[in-house]
Amino acid sequence: MLSVPALTRDRILRAAIQLADREGPDSITLRRIAAELGVHVTSLYHHVPTRDAVTDGIVELLLEEAKLPLHEVAWETWVRAFFDAIGTISATHPGAFFALQHRPVQGARASASFEVALAAFTRAGFSPLDAYAAVKTVSWLALAIGVENGMRSRGDMSETNIDELPADAFPILRSIAPVTTPEEPWAFGVETIIDGLRAQLDRRSTAGG
Repeated sequence: MLSVPALTRDRILRAAIQLADREGPDSITLRRIAAELGVHVTSLYHHVPTRDAVTDGIVELLLEEAKLPLHEVAWETWVRAFFDAIGTISATHPGAFFALQHRPVQGARASASFEVALAAFTRAGFSPLDAYAAVKTVSWLALAIGVENGMRSRGDMSETNIDELPADAFPILRSIAPVTTPEEPWAFGVETIIDGLRAQLDRRSTAGG
């Protein structure tokens, strides 16, 4: 007789991630997850009592899978690692990625790398409040890139039909259309944020001196 794996929070969350990646974020309900696992919905309540608890758990697992820095690093290293991680998550889990857009990070496991980032920015010269603003700024752009990357991975990404635009009114836009790839503006955005944060730190250093 085959043994049935024990129902655990981790097993429930991984089933939710698989369901979201396969059928999209709207499929994530406690009833659908229970059906996926072949159990009654009430058996989930002890582990994940609400849909928000499922979403929080998905965020936790995705960030762990991304292997963000958990030990002391330079702030530039953390920024690039975070963008790389969000890009990877959005491409490999285009359905489950929705969780990062709908709920703030909850719990010690999911928050650990953000504490590393705050420490890196404060060591560099930011106040704790400015360090928080820096991390938020990085997160906003990274999530925006992740949304676009996830849509592209699902095949949901549509583009402006530049060929329909008159060449005399849109000469620059039409000239870049054949050579632009998504990675180019993404990389530009990352380096722009890093340069901007470095300029902020330099101003604080000059003012302090």
